[in-house]
Amino acid sequence: MRVVVIGNGTAGQTAAAAARLSSRGAEVLVLERHPYPSYHPCALPYVLSGKLGLDDVVERRSRPGVQVIVRAEARRIDPERKEVTFEADGDEERVHYDSLIIATGLRPVLPPIPGRDLEGVSKLWDVEDAERILGWLGEKVAVVGGSATGIETAAELATTGREVTLMEMMDQLMPGKVDPPIASAAAKALSEMGVKVMLRARVEEIRGSGGRVTGVAAAGGRFVEADTVILAAGVRPESRLAAEAGLPIGETGGLVVDDEMRVVKDVYAAGDVAEVKNLVSGRPMVTGLASTALVQGRVAGENSVGGRTKYPGALCPYVLRFGEYELGGVGLTAGEAFRLGMEYKTGSFSGSDRPRYSPDRERVTGWFVADPEGRLLGAQFFGRRGIRERVALATLAIRMGMRIQDLRLLEYPYNPEVCDVAEPAVVLAEVLWRKYFRRTSHL
Repeated sequence: MRVVVIGNGTAGQTAAAAARLSSRGAEVLVLERHPYPSYHPCALPYVLSGKLGLDDVVERRSRPGVQVIVRAEARRIDPERKEVTFEADGDEERVHYDSLIIATGLRPVLPPIPGRDLEGVSKLWDVEDAERILGWLGEKVAVVGGSATGIETAAELATTGREVTLMEMMDQLMPGKVDPPIASAAAKALSEMGVKVMLRARVEEIRGSGGRVTGVAAAGGRFVEADTVILAAGVRPESRLAAEAGLPIGETGGLVVDDEMRVVKDVYAAGDVAEVKNLVSGRPMVTGLASTALVQGRVAGENSVGGRTKYPGALCPYVLRFGEYELGGVGLTAGEAFRLGMEYKTGSFSGSDRPRYSPDRERVTGWFVADPEGRLLGAQFFGRRGIRERVALATLAIRMGMRIQDLRLLEYPYNPEVCDVAEPAVVLAEVLWRKYFRRTSHL
């Protein structure tokens, strides 16, 4: 049996390995368009600051039983013949598959801004982009887009002493990903780090002189001097190849899959190119997260060789690290719940993560979104440490259908050198319970 995987990112790598582990006799072939087997895109901001080198983010190790062909650009998929046509080193070749896994990920969508072709302007998407930026990185940098990548890139460059401006066209950072209280905390932290945060800053033009960028003009007559502009705004599923093959594309632009990550018979999709169900809202979505792509890749890989593993839907837990700060979340924001017409309750808590007498205690801020019965729908946290662990707790709570009433009674491990006896996530649940659910609760 031959399994062909298009794309060797997190989803593709995991799918290939899972297929091989599930069926030792399977021949697994991966087509990767880059000249290296894979790389770690989430680490690219740390390359720009010098914390990591270019070689550090390139993955060259091979997995037993998996053949990876680099510089192999997939050109056509023929589901009837069960063939993939690809180009490698200028030659066109065809490969037959018994099962096909499409893991082509996302592609950047650059806004049609005049001047984006000037020298000194680039996206930060792959190793080649990072190498190009390092070649002409100046002292005044404008980062366009207050996404997770934009925030981390701006923060990392600020640690090098550069003058950095982060420009976001909406009225908060990470719009659609976090709610205003957490977004405001992140903006304040960035400002403390020396990043100038500009909101409602729709970029109208990138200006230059002699073919080289000199600054960015934004709505409202604002102008930011810059010798380097990094575009971190806009992505879409890389589903063009699949669409040309007549495979079903959903409303998000991703490949429509069932709960086994199957597109059509013998064709699967995983990772950012797959349109999956949001586990909380039930709405279709693409995820854009490596950790979620790993789970989807595992499901697709196992099922491509005869498995029947089910993917329940996406919760999309994430965590950012910028400077000394961490920000993370999972599930629905209040903004998303409002747009979907869902009833919801919200609550926040800000307090110490260690006992009051601890000299190195830090403040942590939490935000919960719950339905009218108390079932947790989403959570967001901000602070200097422990954010990942709290997001992981909330992820499990949502997955298990836990209510605020359950979370307030959750036992938590305690040691004064590690944490406070009153865990902030549990205190947050208590705040919501007393505000909304105490009179209706039987607990």
